[in-house]
Amino acid sequence: MIENYKGWEITLNWDNKDYLNRETNNSFCNNQKGKWMGVHLNGDKIYSSSLKEIRHIIDYPVLYKK
Repeated sequence: MIENYKGWEITLNWDNKDYLNRETNNSFCNNQKGKWMGVHLNGDKIYSSSLKEIRHIIDYPVLYKK
């Protein structure tokens, strides 16, 4: 866990094996849509490319589709 933000545990999502199988840093940077993952205490999950965007989704959920 990187951070606990308003009941959400925010972590880097290394479960996706695509991240680990990339050969170059350039291709690693091109596919980071789900790099960060937030898990709420009730089990809801959100994915994002940055920690800042995860916090924004948590603060303003009506701006994002579920």
